[in-house]
This record gives sequence, structure tokens and C-alpha cells, in this order.
Amino acid sequence: MTTTTAKKQVRPTAQAGGATDLSELVHYTPEHIAAEGWLPFSARTLRDKASARIFPHSRASGRITFLPRHIREIAAMHEVRPASERTRSKAA
Repeated sequence: MTTTTAKKQVRPTAQAGGATDLSELVHYTPEHIAAEGWLPFSARTLRDKASARIFPHSRASGRITFLPRHIREIAAMHEVRPASERTRSKAA
């Protein structure tokens, strides 16, 4: 009796562009974000809103940290679009 070997599953480790962008894996502390001025919030506010699950964040090793995508998402959460771009709801 012969057995067949299943094909090896390959996990994706690279982005579409080829190499993995390691800068997207860097974790920033609330203090670092506030000191660099990347967001208009204090370190305390960032930590409080992350603890309340208002802001996206990571809990790497039990500490609140932010990835670059979290920082971009928080900035986008507070974006205001011009009235001309809003869609008008039609009255029934």
C-alpha cells in the first residue's frame, strides 16, 4: 500500500511588493507618539482611550503600544469631510 504526501502549506511572509516592510511592525509607546507630535493627544489620553477600547492598539507584553496602522486609523477617526462631500438623505 502506498501513501501520498500532502503538499506543504506555504505561509505568506511577504507583501505584494516583495519584501516584508519591517517598519510596519514597530510598536510605539503613547509617550513616543505624544513627544513626536504625531497625534494631537497626550500620552495619558492615548492610554486612557486605548484602555477604554476607543482607540485601536496592541497589548504586546501587557503594555499599550501602537503600530503605524493604529496611528493612521486614529488620525482618520477624527477626520471631518466638507459638507459638499456628504450625501444627502432623501426624505420619504
